[in-house]
Amino acid sequence: MSLKKYLKDHRLHLLLGLLAEGVVEAVLWLFASPVALQGFAFFWLTGSIGVIFGYDFLRKRKFYKKVEENLSQLEEKYLLTELLDEPEFLEGQILCRVIQEMEHSMTDTVEQQIRKNGEFKRYIETWIHEIKIPIASTNLILFNHREDMERRMKEQIRRIESYVEQVLYYLRGEVPEKDYCIGGYGLKEIVQSTVRDNKDSLILNGFSVLVELRDEKVYTDRKWLQFMLGQILSNAVKYAAEDERKIRIFTKKVQSSENSSGEAGIWLWIEDNGIGITEKDLPRIFEKSFTGDNGRKSSSTGMGLYICRRLCEELGHKILAESEPGKYTRIGILFREREADVPVGF
Repeated sequence: MSLKKYLKDHRLHLLLGLLAEGVVEAVLWLFASPVALQGFAFFWLTGSIGVIFGYDFLRKRKFYKKVEENLSQLEEKYLLTELLDEPEFLEGQILCRVIQEMEHSMTDTVEQQIRKNGEFKRYIETWIHEIKIPIASTNLILFNHREDMERRMKEQIRRIESYVEQVLYYLRGEVPEKDYCIGGYGLKEIVQSTVRDNKDSLILNGFSVLVELRDEKVYTDRKWLQFMLGQILSNAVKYAAEDERKIRIFTKKVQSSENSSGEAGIWLWIEDNGIGITEKDLPRIFEKSFTGDNGRKSSSTGMGLYICRRLCEELGHKILAESEPGKYTRIGILFREREADVPVGF
């Protein structure tokens, strides 16, 4: 900070000081004060103004010079406040507090990103382990199940595709960019298409699927919804019971007056008669990497339903689960009315 720039920045204060000095000198002259007194007042006031502005300039220059020197030496600029002492003047104190807030914000952002990277690393490690299973199963089928090879191979390939899609949609749900396209689609056609995509897995695992849908139109992203339905069907297969295995898919239209949340729309329910979810695990099944008792037994990644929840949030849908251990699990997706809360994004 140069003296010239300092005086230019404080020119108003300097002019006011000189004006006050002029007023004092004028008053002394009007009252015919001795010349010696007028001279003393002039030099005393001029000196006082010079000392005040000089002291203020020197302490500010010292502080800002230290800021510039430390900033030029640091590679991680956001650590600047660690090397600074808070000055006595107000502007410097405000600057220090602002920089501290910026540092805290940067630190929180970095820590959050490190945590996300760690979570993604753990997920990928688990995912790699999971995808090895259908690959190994494919090799076994080639040698031991030649009589029903085609269908079994299709199931394993579908499992691999499902795991690959899971990583893709995990990334889509985590990044802020909107790459979905909401439009009006027939819900029945989307459900039937998803069931067809998973038919080999459902048939081989002994499932019967009952679709009870009318030709209802919902606003969603078709591909994202098909992925979510595929994850829910995959969970039904993974956590199936030993007895007769059934999946029932149906809808229920609700008005705002029919529920406490005041949300109107269409609920799509996917219900299976599998092993169910324990009461203590049920509130947490949509959390990231949560496996619960059932997931730990089947080496689950705990990411499928979490990704579904994130995608529903992006699309403006709502997802919830109901279950009774040993009897059923029911996953519901609410498609809100078009004019209500559904965002339109590309």
